[in-house]
Amino acid sequence: MGRVIDLIIRDRNIEITTDTPLVVMVRDLFYDGDWHTMMQDLKEKKDIIEEIEKCIFIEENVVSLNEIIYEPVCFDELKHWFEEKNILPKDFVHASLAGLYDLALDYADGDLHEEAFKVVRYMLEVDKNYAPAYELYGSLLIEKGEIEQGIKYLDKAIEIDPWLVPAYASLGEAYYNSGDYLRAASYWEREIEYAPDNRLTYFMLADAYRKIKAYDKVCDVLERLLKRDPESIVAMFQLAQAYRDAGRHEDAQRIEQRILETRPTRAEDIEPWARVQLKHGNYQRVQEFLNLLPDTERMKPYVKLLSALCDLKQGKLEKARQAFLEVKDHSPWFLYGNREFLSEFMNEEEMRACGIF
Repeated sequence: MGRVIDLIIRDRNIEITTDTPLVVMVRDLFYDGDWHTMMQDLKEKKDIIEEIEKCIFIEENVVSLNEIIYEPVCFDELKHWFEEKNILPKDFVHASLAGLYDLALDYADGDLHEEAFKVVRYMLEVDKNYAPAYELYGSLLIEKGEIEQGIKYLDKAIEIDPWLVPAYASLGEAYYNSGDYLRAASYWEREIEYAPDNRLTYFMLADAYRKIKAYDKVCDVLERLLKRDPESIVAMFQLAQAYRDAGRHEDAQRIEQRILETRPTRAEDIEPWARVQLKHGNYQRVQEFLNLLPDTERMKPYVKLLSALCDLKQGKLEKARQAFLEVKDHSPWFLYGNREFLSEFMNEEEMRACGIF
């Protein structure tokens, strides 16, 4: 412990040391900001209690202490400090661990996976039944390619806490990437059961069923999503295709008509909405809608592509050609990846005229 500065507060001399920021860090990472619970666990550590009491006095009389005084967090440094102070994992009897979980996530998001593993292992030393730690450990292992081992940790997580939604999401992804689409679907079904508003999971589940050609199930999943989110044009678009795959052509036409009669309110819905409109020859309607978009949205390649297609179909060949060439110059791979889409609306002669070939 090194002395940093003395503060005079209400005629009381407060000695700030190198321990002070670490004490605040422990409060935040292990106790959700609760000094009193921390004091209860570390009551045998006299020097730590003295630091806590100083911090409480500062907060009551001057200013709240937060992450500004200790960030960035270096977990190795914190563990080294624990060793110096003889603070053991078993001492954190009433710790919440939510802060440590967030720290591990931050490390993982920054591609610092080994640091994330260190934090998770310590969490399990503190509480061997902390389900989120098993979930995160399993997810990190899967990211490393250690699928079987990762699945074991994820299974342990839901054994401890059957309501732990992220574990079902990760298990579904693991089995999907392994080609076991039916098992992936079973976990995503459970995820939706516990978290019915996770929109992305419905699309992933529908795709898993699509992989095994279970088109009736694809329809069922997307119908369930539309009951919860009736405005989702992406879901409508996929449902129309699922109905066609299932041989339910009248239902597909009904959904397409619903798309024709609506208007996008989300960026993700613009492209599927436009595709249906273009299929029915509503080029001017699409162009008018695209013209109302903010400049930042109109500059995106997919909007330029749709706009150019509308110009072409309305006889504005040179304007369309310039737009296609601009996309080709700035986003060649995007144009290449959308050739199948363009071929739905353009013949070879039009593609040549627009410089796409």
